[in-house]
Amino acid sequence: MRMRRKNKINTIIFDLDDTLIKTSKIYNRARSEFSRIMSGLRFPSKEALEKLDEIDIGHIAEQGFAKERYPLSLVKTYHYFCHKFGKNIDTQIEKEIASIGWNVFQQTPELVEGVDLVLNNLKNRYTLILATLGDPEIQHQKIMRSGLKTYFKAIYVLNYKTANEYLQILQEHNLRKEETWIIGNSIRSDLNPGLQLGLNCILIPASTWKFEEEKPISNQYIQLDSLTEILNYL
Repeated sequence: MRMRRKNKINTIIFDLDDTLIKTSKIYNRARSEFSRIMSGLRFPSKEALEKLDEIDIGHIAEQGFAKERYPLSLVKTYHYFCHKFGKNIDTQIEKEIASIGWNVFQQTPELVEGVDLVLNNLKNRYTLILATLGDPEIQHQKIMRSGLKTYFKAIYVLNYKTANEYLQILQEHNLRKEETWIIGNSIRSDLNPGLQLGLNCILIPASTWKFEEEKPISNQYIQLDSLTEILNYL
């Protein structure tokens, strides 16, 4: 990827999930557990995961990232295949599947390697802001459990991470676009909104899901392989 000229840096807006903490790892375990149950019921597990993504993305459009969304998506996927294959809904299996969804919120994600090293280094030189996406209650719980809260001047739980939402952060803190950086793992939620606003962007690709799949709107960003590589650029 083309690397932008190193501009003056004042503020860095960090993403949380899969940039600073390993959230997808928890969801991948949940998906594997759900797939195992569906396979045991003789439902096609690969198709079940594809349908789960379809239903879950539909729920995001309807209700945003409310925590009830994911357990409901799992249960509705189970209902879909029961109907498709002419099987009765088993309430015990239904409860077991719902618990898979609720359980993801009870776990503390692991920190990404080098996160404390990077944030300790950067906090003494720049203003750090955290902008995350999801259910506010769940996201604030993750932030508290991670121990990362003290690194950030401000923390935002955004509805969809649109360019307008980032713009509101810039305006609230009187930030100049050319002196502000966004660092995240998602093209859809981190990179493209930043590029749309003309911010400096660093993409650190990590495991994402179908909702996040999107192509960059330009090549004016830096792509790195790990969080710790940031210290070579900022």
